[in-house]
Parts: sequence; structure tokens; C-alpha cells
Amino acid sequence: MLICFFVSFFNHAFSSQISNKQILNLSDKQVAIFSNQLRNVCNSNKFYKNLNKNFKHNFGEANDWKQKCLILKEKNSVKEFKKYLIQNFKFKKIQNNSGLLTGYYEPIIRVSRKQNNVYKFPILGRNKYYIKKSRRFIEKNFRKKDVILWTDDEVNLFFLHIQGSGIGEFSNKEKVKLVYDGNNEMSYTSIGKILIKEEYINRENVNLFTIKKWLRANPNLSKELLNQNKRFIFFKEISFGVGAQPVGALGIPLMPNYSIAVDKNIYPLGLPFFIQMETDKSILPVVSLDTGGAIIGASRADLFFGRGKGAESKAGILKKKIYLHAFIPYSN
Repeated sequence: MLICFFVSFFNHAFSSQISNKQILNLSDKQVAIFSNQLRNVCNSNKFYKNLNKNFKHNFGEANDWKQKCLILKEKNSVKEFKKYLIQNFKFKKIQNNSGLLTGYYEPIIRVSRKQNNVYKFPILGRNKYYIKKSRRFIEKNFRKKDVILWTDDEVNLFFLHIQGSGIGEFSNKEKVKLVYDGNNEMSYTSIGKILIKEEYINRENVNLFTIKKWLRANPNLSKELLNQNKRFIFFKEISFGVGAQPVGALGIPLMPNYSIAVDKNIYPLGLPFFIQMETDKSILPVVSLDTGGAIIGASRADLFFGRGKGAESKAGILKKKIYLHAFIPYSN
């Protein structure tokens, strides 16, 4: 009996399953924001099309999801929504091993319409001429007609490429949105991993800020390092608009702390999840509205933090071990 008690206690205490109690303990704020994100997904035809793609795992039929979305329309209170989650979904992690949660954000970089001695780094629009050409080739052989804007900082431009979209700010403080418009179809390489391998930065210390600091302190080496990431991102410029929110790959506005990027080859974009922390088993309700070249694997996610320096300060240091629990609708 004593042995059984300790086995039972051990399994319960260190379980990576989602309990009803955890769902009932979600805060009113979490429920309000997450339920709104879920309603946005329910209104997305792209989500239902994504469900019909050929995935290794089953995340529910489109008709099952449509039925759950109809039920959601009737759930207006916090209490009703929590009960709705418990009664209509199971939460499945398709990989038992923990994975990595990092953060991303929408950077703001300085831009100009004209090239000069300061604004000399090009932000390029898409052109099939650059497809299957490396970063090194493109930066040496870009065509002036493909430049949509110029910026003043090569390191910040590189991280605009990593984030995939951002805001361009002119000297008069006017802003434009720089939206992802494709890539050169070359492989992505993490420069952080290279810095660790070459022992320039300790694994424990590597993050956005230590990488930026190293790049700026080592200009003679940084160019060669950046070129090892052959992937090059193209952008298009659109008007900023009043209070314009960043939009993810699904076409739905991203919500800081509640939107994630996942591996679109494993999960259909739009799928909701509970992120569960490996350390204390706490949970965070999120929706997968985005994807990214560095986000690979069933337990890998990138949490969106928002726009500008404040978001960068949080996203740049986030590295946590997590489990991803996908929402699977109960069939009727």
C-alpha cells in the first residue's frame, strides 16, 4: 500500500497532463483574451482548410471544429467558457519529451527613402531573380529597383529578417509596416548555434542581446557569420494605420502573450494549445497564428510579445522548457 501511495503521488505530482483544476484556475483576463483569439480562429476559413491537410497526427475534422465553434458562440461568461473547454476538448501532447519556448516580437527600425552614407543597407522587395541565391550573393548583387527602403543598422536589419516583419520609422517619426513577402528558398541557419559551437558565447548566456553585442563588438567577423545563414527575407511596405496590430501567417492579428508560432508541417495553423511549463507544470492558453523557419519540432513554440523595445526585452531572453498540448475536439 505504501509503495502504491508513493507511485501514485509521484505520477500525480510530476504529471504533464492538463487537469480540470488548472483550467478552472485560469484568470478572468486569460479567459477573456484567449476566448477572443479562439473566436477569431473560428471565423477563419484558412483554419478549416489547414485541418484538411495531410498531417501525421489527427487534430480533429473540420466539421467537428465547426460544431465546437457554434457551441462557443453561446458561451459568454468566464465560468461557461471554462466548462466549455473541459466538456468539448481533450488535450494531447504528441511528443513526450519537453521542447523549447522562445519569444519573438515586431521590431521598429529606422528607415529612409534615400540611400546615403548612413542609410546604406537595403530592405528588398521580392524578385524571383533572388530565388536560390544566397544571402552573400544577394547583398553583393541586389538591384536598386528592388529596394523598398534603406536602413542604418545591419545588425537590426538582420534581426528584422529573423522576426519576419516589423515597423519602419522615418526621421520625422512617420511609420510604415514592413510585411513578410517571401524568402530566397535557401536554408535557415541559427547564428546563435554557430556562436556556441565556435565558443564565442557560452550556451547558458546566448540570447538576442548577447548575440547583438558580439556582432557589434566583432565587425570583422560578424559579416561572415551572418552570411552563414543563407536565408534572405523579402518585404513589402504597407501603410501603418492607426493602432495597426501585427498579423500572423494565418491572417489574424497577433495578441501579445497569447499567440504562438509553431511548426506548420506538424500542426495546422489556428490550432489552440495549452503551453505547460516543465518546471512548475503551470499552463498558458495560446493559439497558433504564426510559423517560422527556426520553429521546428512538435514541442517547439515561439511566443509573441508585441512591438518595440519593451517586447524585445522580454522576447530576447525567453528560453523555457515546455510541453505543448494541442486541443482535440471530442467527436459527436
